[in-house]
Amino acid sequence: MTKLTPSLQGENVKIKNQKGEEFVGQVTDFIYPEDNEPEGVAGICITNCPQRPGQWIGFNEPDILAIEILTD
Repeated sequence: MTKLTPSLQGENVKIKNQKGEEFVGQVTDFIYPEDNEPEGVAGICITNCPQRPGQWIGFNEPDILAIEILTD
């Protein structure tokens, strides 16, 4: 599990989930643990993901195996 922080908001990232799937996109929202379901678990949302065009994708902290910030 990778620890999520608000500093990821606005970053372009590559995420590998617990199923081994990889997603690339921009973090558009950080969800604080007290505002998320299940409560106590942070989450993020990404958009501009070529793997799921036009969709908003949410990830809870326990679902993320690895997250990498992409640089140009």
